[in-house]
Amino acid sequence: MDPQALRTLPKVELHRHLECSIRPSTLRELLKLAGFDVPADPKAFSNLYLVTEPMDDLESVLRKFLATQKVLSTEKILERIAYEAVEDAFNEGIRILELRYAPTFVQQGHENLSFDQIHQAFCRGLDRARKQFPVAVGLIAIIQRILPVSEGKRVTDFVIANRDTFIGIDLADNEVGFDSKPFAPLFEKARAAGVHVTIHSGEADVPGSSNFVRDAIEILGAERIGHGVQIYQSPEMIDFVKSKRVPLELCPTSNWLTHAVKSLSQHPIRQLMEAGVDVTLNSDDPGVFGIDLTNEYQVLQSHLNFTEREFKKLNDTAARVSFIPLKDRQAVWPGL
Repeated sequence: MDPQALRTLPKVELHRHLECSIRPSTLRELLKLAGFDVPADPKAFSNLYLVTEPMDDLESVLRKFLATQKVLSTEKILERIAYEAVEDAFNEGIRILELRYAPTFVQQGHENLSFDQIHQAFCRGLDRARKQFPVAVGLIAIIQRILPVSEGKRVTDFVIANRDTFIGIDLADNEVGFDSKPFAPLFEKARAAGVHVTIHSGEADVPGSSNFVRDAIEILGAERIGHGVQIYQSPEMIDFVKSKRVPLELCPTSNWLTHAVKSLSQHPIRQLMEAGVDVTLNSDDPGVFGIDLTNEYQVLQSHLNFTEREFKKLNDTAARVSFIPLKDRQAVWPGL
């Protein structure tokens, strides 16, 4: 498929962080307004604020996200970012879009913003975008596993109180040294309230990464796994994930940038797909990575010889397992 055909191909994205979907041009503008040193040279700007080359590890990438976080300072800015995220997604061919954000991450350093103000600002941006673009959009809230469980409880209670505008809840950030099991009661409470669960797990290439995925499914009740890429190293875990029918939200470029995989051509998405695992294709943090979802299709086509038929399978799987209400998905994805 040529680049234009890839761009117009109808797509579904389940794993995109709203805070880090900010356009580089918008980030540049907001950093200047906030008084940051913003180099005029695009390469220098990229080196300071974006992640476009592999970094040492996932923790190094997460630290770089903090520069973006500093500009999330007003409701007006949050509304703008949400609107632009949907507009950009529509222009990438996306018709079903799940966006996730961590209320505690946005609030850090911006304590003048309550969870409710943050959420309502994002909702206003999404509502404005929905009126212009035929995209089914839903929001997932993230609990940061690097914070105390008490902070996770605050997020969980907020999600349950606002479950009419959230489609799910997630646990994210570095798994290494941060056990997920203490958060299990929070996810049990969320599931009991009818909230869907997806968990970041099995992302980093570290010993025991596959077992993190088992915990996410068995103990936290994950219906989907964010990343989960490392199960390719364990035939037992591949069989386990298949038996539980838990889809993976795979993000090839992100995995390469964080050293989760050694190269794009060695990404195991095809291996997992051919083994019978339900896999989906996602961009993760497109603004900060300087990519979009179309880029991920180009990666699979050029590095792994994916075909249009296989792209259709990826998207049909994603449309089927999305947490967005079925009637909203059917309005933009015929035949679902």
